[in-house]
Amino acid sequence: MDQRAGTLSIETSRNLLLRRLAPHDRDLLRPHLEPCVLKSRQILHHAKLPMQHVYFIESGLVSVSARISRDRWVEVWLIGSEGMTGIPIVLGDDAEPPLRRIVQVGGTALRLPSEIMRQAMAESASLRRLLSLYVQVVLLQTSQSGACNSHHTLKERLCRWLLLARDGLQDNSLPLTHSVLARLLGVRRPSVTSCLGVLEDMGAIRNTRGMVTITDAHRLEDATCDCHRIITREQRRLLAD
Repeated sequence: MDQRAGTLSIETSRNLLLRRLAPHDRDLLRPHLEPCVLKSRQILHHAKLPMQHVYFIESGLVSVSARISRDRWVEVWLIGSEGMTGIPIVLGDDAEPPLRRIVQVGGTALRLPSEIMRQAMAESASLRRLLSLYVQVVLLQTSQSGACNSHHTLKERLCRWLLLARDGLQDNSLPLTHSVLARLLGVRRPSVTSCLGVLEDMGAIRNTRGMVTITDAHRLEDATCDCHRIITREQRRLLAD
């Protein structure tokens, strides 16, 4: 086993949901959680196929993406150390989930068989309550991001995405290329490159090959819309650690 995954456990987890578990819910899940490494571009779940595992993200970023044409996918929400990949299981509709889950930034996770998740939810009202709150967080992120994409500038949308990625990674260094950012946002690469240049001139980020580093989060927050603040405020309200 990779050393990065070998030291993971529910007791020392960075994952917000696992940290929020009640003691008896930890006991339900602990024997079945398997540490694993997440590799960049690894597909954790293919669209329209049964979901075999739930991944509680410890480090790294996972995109949940919707298909908009035969060969094009656009991100609809982002999962970091605050969340997990098993929303369809929580909602009881995991036979053919329509969205794809793909690793954008490599890291680690604790993996749980889907059947164990179903059994644990059936046994524990407190676990169902916690996961229902997480579903509300995801609904808020997707609806707010949709409104943002419709009404705000690309620069504001990019700032919102970078801030959410920083929150999920718990790191200011984001190992992402301009092409990846363009694909996630559903725009052309030159447009992303231009916006990153503006943000770098402002002193908000440092832009190097394959890496965007947030150097001044306050300036980045000033350059974005209210959407990041709304999303993070509701996450704190619903999932206070």
